[in-house]
Amino acid sequence: MINFFEAVIRDSRIKKFKVDDLVFAEYKCPEGDEKIEIWSQNNYFDFILDGKMIWKTPRREYFVKAGDAFFVKKGGYITHHFYDEQFCDIIIFVPDDFIKSVVEKYKIKVSPEKNNRESDTIIPLNLDETLTAYLHSLMPYFNRIEPPPKSLLKLKFEELLINILSNKNNSPLRNYCFEICLSNKAPIKEIMEANFASSLKMEEFACLCARSLSTFKRDFQAAFGTTPGKWLIERKIEYGKYLIETTDKNIEEISFNSGFKNRSHFNKVFKSKYGLSPLKLRKRKNPAKAHFNQKMNSKETFLTL
Repeated sequence: MINFFEAVIRDSRIKKFKVDDLVFAEYKCPEGDEKIEIWSQNNYFDFILDGKMIWKTPRREYFVKAGDAFFVKKGGYITHHFYDEQFCDIIIFVPDDFIKSVVEKYKIKVSPEKNNRESDTIIPLNLDETLTAYLHSLMPYFNRIEPPPKSLLKLKFEELLINILSNKNNSPLRNYCFEICLSNKAPIKEIMEANFASSLKMEEFACLCARSLSTFKRDFQAAFGTTPGKWLIERKIEYGKYLIETTDKNIEEISFNSGFKNRSHFNKVFKSKYGLSPLKLRKRKNPAKAHFNQKMNSKETFLTL
């Protein structure tokens, strides 16, 4: 699992400009990458310049292509599936504190919609003429040898947030920013529910929730009434059961999507909780489908010998 924010900061091959935790970066996917798993300790905007890709979160799948724009919440656990072609995008990292400061400074109204629904880790953006013009205004900076003044960069960050939050077509992001402005601390429940299927270490979960490890464990206990380790196993296995009952995915894929490193561990924990193996549960729920999947798996095995 790659901390995308840290990877961009450390990679000298990536052209970027940095002011505190605010970062503009031009990212080009490394050749040969077919699939990578990422998360980020900071929120980020993503403007796709060239190519296409599939992004998967625990909730759904997104097909992204040139001309699309997205906001990705901090901690967003995403699997990137690359196509065999060039992919390039502009990444703009923005921490919660900066979003709060801009909303307060310019008195931007970000009240939630009446029918507000909790958004996914990835929030698609309405890329209007103003936002498109803003994106084009960034490109010349990446062609210069010397970086622009830090004061100018901060203004460009502010301009981005003002443009997007002033557009009522971006209501899911406005709702999310409203939650950020209300909260003094990162919401543990929302962050954990969005990222339980990831393979993050406990220290990384603590970083994601903007807490020290000891404070994270204490606040987690208060929020969930159990330890992080016990809750994560329970949540992963419940999600695995849900996928078995509602999807056609094979058990290997389900164990991976549920956050288990291998199928044998998934099978062991599953049987301990539910008293039967994942495959037996699938046969009970849909005998015909389970038989068909078993035949297809056997056929695939035969063909690869």
